[in-house]
Amino acid sequence: MSIATIARRMAGVSSVAFALTLVAVAGVGCSTQDRKSAEQASQDNVALKAQVTDLTLERDNLKKELEAANKSRDQYQEQVTQANKTAGELQSKVEQWRKSNDTAEIGLKSELAKTKSELDAAKKAQEQAEQTAIRLKAAEDAVTAARAKAAEAERAAATASDRVTQLTAEATALRQKLEAVSAELARKPAPAPDLNK
Repeated sequence: MSIATIARRMAGVSSVAFALTLVAVAGVGCSTQDRKSAEQASQDNVALKAQVTDLTLERDNLKKELEAANKSRDQYQEQVTQANKTAGELQSKVEQWRKSNDTAEIGLKSELAKTKSELDAAKKAQEQAEQTAIRLKAAEDAVTAARAKAAEAERAAATASDRVTQLTAEATALRQKLEAVSAELARKPAPAPDLNK
């Protein structure tokens, strides 16, 4: 029941109670029937007063409920205000986080591009180093082969030198034999010519 309805009912009850009270006072010196009417009016007045009291209590209860509802509404509004404030702060923090995240992402992309470039350069350098290592290995193999050939040539030269020495010694021995034979022939008289021929 609304407060306005209660107020209208109280106003109606109050005017009826007032009218009945006037009728009762006016009828004090009247007849028995008037007394009965006055008694009835008095009883009605008591009933109306009880009704007014009930309505007053109901109005007071409704006022308390309204105050409680207003208090709850104020609390809810305060909570909504606080929630809006918190949401605004959170939104601001989210925006800051997004900005820092975007900045970090840009930095990471730049760092990634730089790292990729360095990696490509390192791969090229590694390929060049591998090619150089292959060339160095081939050069080392060639040097080793040349050394082996030089050692073999030295051995061949040593063998040839030994053979030259041996041949020189043999030639010297043959010369000496030839000289000895020549000297021996020179000492022998020449044979007489065969005239029979």
